[in-house]
Amino acid sequence: MFIGHFAIAYIITYLYPSIPLWVALLGVSFPDLLWPILVFLGVEKVKVNSDSPLQKDLKFINYPYSHSLVLSTMLAFIFGGALSILLNNSLILFVFPILSASHWFLDVIVHQKDLPLLGFSKRDIKVGLGLWNYGKVAFITEYIFYIIITLIFAPTNLLPLLLILGTIFHILNMNSFLGITKNNIFAKGKYTYPIITLLGFTLFIILASL
Repeated sequence: MFIGHFAIAYIITYLYPSIPLWVALLGVSFPDLLWPILVFLGVEKVKVNSDSPLQKDLKFINYPYSHSLVLSTMLAFIFGGALSILLNNSLILFVFPILSASHWFLDVIVHQKDLPLLGFSKRDIKVGLGLWNYGKVAFITEYIFYIIITLIFAPTNLLPLLLILGTIFHILNMNSFLGITKNNIFAKGKYTYPIITLLGFTLFIILASL
């Protein structure tokens, strides 16, 4: 899931106006911002299928720190604590881990059974409902989810921007749902896909926070 994660940030900023939008967006993106860095460092591993651009064909071999519910949320708590001190906003300490944990719960809907629950053991329970197996349904579902949440909770002055950004980024991510191309252009190079993931989330956060 991509743009669907950002919708949760709008809910949080609606409920807690003292939380800056960029902080909320950073929180929901935390697992997918942490993941590429850990892949670069060799701590976590992914195998990208060069013969398929579909999300369902990605093999997340090992990512307990960034994408487990418990361990990832603990790391988000530490990062959120540092951010709360830096911005002098104690509410961030409470909200940031919740935002990060929301990423896991939404990922459960679309991922295969590869999301670790705890993150402390190779024998960990792994979950995933596999909506990515139904590309067209997943594509439409995520977009509708984003649009509805945005219309209800996004700040009125930012509504046009956030609707346009969500639509553009979802279209850019269309190939991973529908398999428009035969091959995966992001399979070239060991770190191409993690770099694209990092750039995608970072760019959305920056543009939505202008």
